[in-house]
Amino acid sequence: MAGHDDRYVEITTRLRSVRSFCDFLSQGGTVRVALSDGGAYKDITAVLLERNRREAEALARTRRYLYPDLADEEVAPPLYSHH
Repeated sequence: MAGHDDRYVEITTRLRSVRSFCDFLSQGGTVRVALSDGGAYKDITAVLLERNRREAEALARTRRYLYPDLADEEVAPPLYSHH
């Protein structure tokens, strides 16, 4: 995997991030946006949750395809070291 470390780290880091955001939203987090300056806020939590769940599924599929021997493994220790 030596030549593919950077890409694997990138995909796995993004997957973790998207999953964490989904967890946040699933546990009651909300996202509201104003469609215009000074406009009323609109709750878009459900839309973002669905969009991010689909993105997580796509990232997991990509990782399984590119790295079948590592796909379901969560990287431990953390992906980055402190230099």
